[in-house]
Amino acid sequence: MPKNKRNERRKKSEQVIDFEEAREERGQGSVPQAELPPVRGGTPKKRKIRFFAYAKLYILILLVLLLVVTVYGGQILNLKSEEESAVSELEAALDRKARLETELSHIDDPAYIEQQARTRLRMIKPGELLYVLPEAPRGLSDAGAEPPAAEPQETDAGNE
Repeated sequence: MPKNKRNERRKKSEQVIDFEEAREERGQGSVPQAELPPVRGGTPKKRKIRFFAYAKLYILILLVLLLVVTVYGGQILNLKSEEESAVSELEAALDRKARLETELSHIDDPAYIEQQARTRLRMIKPGELLYVLPEAPRGLSDAGAEPPAAEPQETDAGNE
């Protein structure tokens, strides 16, 4: 039957088209239920099983990601603390270097040499007296201990 005739017949009839009747007219008949393709997603039981399988998979992936983030996060924190300690050591070394360079610049100064000879070597000029104080016991603090009596020592060996 040509298309034009079908269109004319459809336009002439104002009734609702029944698909089953239309199929029978064309000779196809109705399609049995067993031959119908399965509903997308399968039966509700299969959909439920599939849902839980995907849920388990997503949870597993999430746990693996959480484990990776935790491990690498801990390593990052350890490295940051090591970096902070290395920076503080570097600052201490730079301060010591600055002090030593300052001391090196004063090494040829006669006043610096005299000061070092007096403090480190306990040298005195002729006619001066050197007072040697005993060290305080280690258990006592400087505030609570009374200063011991100092005894003068003369440097002249000829006055006995």
